[in-house]
Amino acid sequence: MNAIATFVFVLFFIGVTILGFIAAHWRLGDLAHLEEWGLGGRRFGTIVTWFLLGGDLYTAYTFIAVPALVFGAGTTGFFALPYTILIYPFAFVVFPKLWSIAKRQGYVTSADFVSARYGSRMLALAIAVTGIVATMPYIALQLVGIEVVIGALGFDTKGFEGFVGDLPLIIAFAILAAYTYTSGLRAPAMIAVVKDILIFTSRSSPRSL
Repeated sequence: MNAIATFVFVLFFIGVTILGFIAAHWRLGDLAHLEEWGLGGRRFGTIVTWFLLGGDLYTAYTFIAVPALVFGAGTTGFFALPYTILIYPFAFVVFPKLWSIAKRQGYVTSADFVSARYGSRMLALAIAVTGIVATMPYIALQLVGIEVVIGALGFDTKGFEGFVGDLPLIIAFAILAAYTYTSGLRAPAMIAVVKDILIFTSRSSPRSL
């Protein structure tokens, strides 16, 4: 076990966990309302949203899971490159208009927009289910990234079978789910600010060049 790396990891993990629960009181609103829980009450503004999007895009998926997939499976992992090239222009063209309509009409999800636009509950259900199903591989890659990080600390994540081997992932995922359930979108938004700053400082340090 790498004692220094483990200490730094545990320190940041505890700090991020505390921030996740504290975030429930940031720009306080009634989290019983879906708009407050899932959209932060639409009060984040440009800067916080910028950090939040950066935190969503540049994760263990970006830095660890995709490179590991390319290394292990070859060109299959390059799906991330054309996907990014295609989605960014689409996002810049379509999303501002979609955002303005959603804010004016009070829509929370894309399914809400589709239901109101086309008057079809079945189409809205299909959109919602597609979004959930499409998120599953992404979550799986995030978990692979966490497993690689834990393994890099010196813990033998492959040497144990079944529940014991998956215990670190279960604990990490349970804590993440707990503060997300408690704080809603405020938790990843606050954590994203810290994570983005760490990414910027690590990439700008002389040792990273």
